Amino acid sequence: MTEVQELQKRGRAMNAVQEFLVHKLLFPKVYLDADWNGSKVDVLAIDRTGVGDVHAVRLVPVELDGEPEWQYLVIRAASLVNEQIEVLGSLLAQFRYIALIGLSRGMELFHPNPELSRKMLAQDGVGRIGILHVDLTEDDPSVRVILKAERFRSSKEIVELSDRFVAEHTANWEFREEL
Repeated sequence: MTEVQELQKRGRAMNAVQEFLVHKLLFPKVYLDADWNGSKVDVLAIDRTGVGDVHAVRLVPVELDGEPEWQYLVIRAASLVNEQIEVLGSLLAQFRYIALIGLSRGMELFHPNPELSRKMLAQDGVGRIGILHVDLTEDDPSVRVILKAERFRSSKEIVELSDRFVAEHTANWEFREEL
């Protein structure tokens, strides 16, 4: 795939995830390619016009050469999720997601095994990293929840960081009331 095609695929996936969060949240401010406290976040949404919970999404392409059998796709997806857990585990956000970008319908068969599901949980049990699948096989990309994210504990640091971020950055998407 050419660099332009890769960028287009990533952009379509970002738009699909943005659309998913816009429909899930109440008046979010959404930022694409955000530098969130020194970490790269592909899609960042701050609920309730920028004063609510922080939702951080990392996009991960699931690429295999040729037409793989679904078993290889599932193994590759599990490996990629495992790699992202450490990064997202320390991210300052109430909701954290890994979005697997897959062109193959075989992704419908991916579900994390019990060991991987346990790794997705916060050490104290409050919070779980979610897994999304961004399907680009159709003209209209779609997002499917593989593993529902659960809210991590909030902190003064997250609140201050989100307040500062909203004040210093222009959202790529936000709800604006007519005056």
